[in-house]
Amino acid sequence: MAILKRFWRGWAVAALFGQTTRREGALLSLVVVVALAWPILLVGIVAPKIAVQMIALVPLPDGVPSWIVRLGWTGLALLIPLGVGIAVSVKTPLAMRHGSGIGRILRGFPITVGLAAAFAIIFISVPVMRVAALVRRRESADIPLIMTASAYHEVAAKICEVLNRQGLSLQAVEPDWWVSAPMRLLTWLGGEALRSHVPTRLAHFVTDDLALSLYPSGLVLRGNPALLTWAHGLVAEAVVHTEGLQTTDPKAQALEQRLRSLWRRYDLEPGRPASADVARELEQITRDLRTLRVDWDDWQVLYRQILQLGRAAHGERQLLDVAPPSPDQADRSAP
Repeated sequence: MAILKRFWRGWAVAALFGQTTRREGALLSLVVVVALAWPILLVGIVAPKIAVQMIALVPLPDGVPSWIVRLGWTGLALLIPLGVGIAVSVKTPLAMRHGSGIGRILRGFPITVGLAAAFAIIFISVPVMRVAALVRRRESADIPLIMTASAYHEVAAKICEVLNRQGLSLQAVEPDWWVSAPMRLLTWLGGEALRSHVPTRLAHFVTDDLALSLYPSGLVLRGNPALLTWAHGLVAEAVVHTEGLQTTDPKAQALEQRLRSLWRRYDLEPGRPASADVARELEQITRDLRTLRVDWDDWQVLYRQILQLGRAAHGERQLLDVAPPSPDQADRSAP
């Protein structure tokens, strides 16, 4: 499921290590995945042959002594949290490295526990929520949206503002425990270095037919199918005015950051045609997109954002984010 993949490839990595390059992201994602398997290693210490069968799906030959396998599981159970601690320590900015080096490395043990517990909560709760949504005839949409902790609440406020301008009347509420528990576990067990990468409070908004949860690397919408598609489109239009990025490849993000810079210049005088400098830079970005080698998902996001900025640069409004008709106008237009 998309949200489970995003847990270890997206916000778990972002929460633990902050911004990473593509090569770092692949390596650190592997660190997170290995940490998620840590509970199986603990099982292996008690019942080594059962753990081997859980991972390899084949029984261990009877001739192999259990104590040898148990010794291997014990070594891995110690090495993996230490590896997590080293990775987190290396990625922590110098100004935030408190305590001794050994203490920072040992922090890997509670972080590994937090990762495994958070994943277990998501692994159980997501299918349950999906079944509940089917029963209630609701759907969900997972939208990539990567942001820093400092920009998190500004992004949340902008998205809520745009949706409420369309009459949705979203209200900020405390999320259900299974929504917020994974992030709270990580921030509680991860220490100061981890808390610098994630927001202190999860943004969660609800209305009668829609619920919105914002994570450090993505947004989850749940609600009425017809409303969900429209809200998804509004979010896509709104995030270009924030620091949130919808691409994941560093090359694509570099181009998206250039688009964000142009949006900031345009937003100083919204509604007016953009200056010649903005138009020239937009044309250069368009040319760069032609030769950009990234996955289709990232490429089409950039293509759409260029079209959005192109409309704005010519003084045209965005397609969806328009003021809804007043009750009097609606009555006059009714047959």
